[in-house]
Amino acid sequence: MSNEEFYDAEIAPKLLELANLCQDRKMSFLCSVEYDPENGGRGRTEVQMPDTADKLSAAQRLVHWAARCDGNINRLFLTCDRHGHEHGHSSAYLYRLGNKNTKSSGNEFSAITVTKKEGV
Repeated sequence: MSNEEFYDAEIAPKLLELANLCQDRKMSFLCSVEYDPENGGRGRTEVQMPDTADKLSAAQRLVHWAARCDGNINRLFLTCDRHGHEHGHSSAYLYRLGNKNTKSSGNEFSAITVTKKEGV
């Protein structure tokens, strides 16, 4: 049995069970499994709570973005930049790159500010 077959038969169903338990409690969940690093074989199970009222923390948002970027740092940076343009940010790096939509997060170490959209 290959690692992919083992993942599909044994691991993925258990991760889905955990994801469903988290979803029932309105908790975000993410698990990324790399079963064949040489050939890019990996699986991901995730539940992300609706982000409409910024219910997802900045830390969890970054984890979800990183998992979806499949190791492509440019995709991750572009996603951060796009989110910063739309919602504001407190990142010195995004600012230096020309993204001036800064907002204070109250935490000088935060890069992505969790802000509420107007009217929410």
